[in-house]
Amino acid sequence: MVKKFGGFIFVFFLVELVFALEISPSLIYQIDTSKYQFTYDFLIKNDIPAESQITIEVIDFITDGRSYSFDDPDYKYSLKKYVQVTDKSFILAVNEQKSIKVEFNVPQNFPGATGVFALKITQESVSGGRIQVRLNYIVPFFVRFTNIPVYQSLVINDISVKDLLTEPDEKYGDYGSIITLEIENKGNIAFIPKGSIQISSRTLRAIIAELPLDSFDFVVFPERKTFYSIFVPYILPSGTIDVLLTGKSYGQDFSISGAKELKTENQFLLIQTAPDIVLFSDNTKSVTQSLVLKNLSPYKETLQASISENFISFLPKKFTVYPYREVTVNIKNNLKDFNFTGDKIYLIELSIDSGRNIRNVSPSYVVLRGKSITPSLKASLNSSQTNSILSVQNTGDCLLQFNVVYSNRMLNEIPITIFPGQTINLDFEKLVRGNLLKIEYFPYGDQKKYIFDDF
Repeated sequence: MVKKFGGFIFVFFLVELVFALEISPSLIYQIDTSKYQFTYDFLIKNDIPAESQITIEVIDFITDGRSYSFDDPDYKYSLKKYVQVTDKSFILAVNEQKSIKVEFNVPQNFPGATGVFALKITQESVSGGRIQVRLNYIVPFFVRFTNIPVYQSLVINDISVKDLLTEPDEKYGDYGSIITLEIENKGNIAFIPKGSIQISSRTLRAIIAELPLDSFDFVVFPERKTFYSIFVPYILPSGTIDVLLTGKSYGQDFSISGAKELKTENQFLLIQTAPDIVLFSDNTKSVTQSLVLKNLSPYKETLQASISENFISFLPKKFTVYPYREVTVNIKNNLKDFNFTGDKIYLIELSIDSGRNIRNVSPSYVVLRGKSITPSLKASLNSSQTNSILSVQNTGDCLLQFNVVYSNRMLNEIPITIFPGQTINLDFEKLVRGNLLKIEYFPYGDQKKYIFDDF
């Protein structure tokens, strides 16, 4: 979620507020076996604060990375018709846990080194004759028959690239690139990689990015194709881009490569700075601090950094940023008198010698904190029939951070930063109770915490 206020941009995420069904020890199962007839057990627990009706159905499970198929009777690597669940429908009390037994009866002439299926688990909570909660869970199973010889054969059929500066994406934003691979598995075993993917430029003779491969988001089913997209925060250069995947899948080494010829039209210099806040106080006014600038573009340029006042120095005054590399600039405060109240906040501005257009995708600010600050925050909860919206306002004179706590659980993954005078609205996308909600807030960089719970 991105919030904008007076030129200040913040990115933050809220943990979805949900009580659900706990499935353990995993939500995705990889089973290695040399047997064709066997059983497997897992646990489910009712975390909804009400009695729940549970139903379990055996289904197909196949995906190409863009869509899912739950009914494919002709897929020869499906185990759907060879699997049964002993308890298909039952009731779980609040916090009750039950062991589920899955029975396998696979013919010995099954053709694959991997068989796949899934369980569709439906949870319903009924009150007063009406369904209050209905949740569906898809739990995939990948069964590796270890006595079947493995034939692993993968090829990258196509590579496409989307420049988000010219084609913004709802999920990934308005800068960087999305690289989509079409990968075909011609083997008899599922491709579930653990390794890395490397993006490099032949023109620059440089590695642009190296990312881990260790997720069930990327699975190529036997004798099927998958589209796999990765986001990199970079403008990619013109010329040949090489993509290399290496690692292991089911213990087998793999190395898969492909190339794409690009003609980059975007001439922006894209910069990312960190940290987002550089704080000076009376106690730290003589401490030299650092700003890291990362070049997200394929261009080499000379830059200068500044704020709107002359009591902050950036050293060196001019510095060179190289393609896809970082440079560190020192920040020195020359203001001696901090005998003022509140925070003085200044945007760090970047200028470029060549005149090329420049964009900082994560602006940084210098904050001078006076000897006296007044942290103050107000919040209100506005609810309709279906959802609640939390409105948080910084009514003090200093930069604050806050956490949203509901039923003693912190909902945001990292503290949310809010500037003096700023209001941030958070949609829970469901109804919440004000008596279980509180805001924990504190001045940026300070340990002293305050609580707002007047809802």
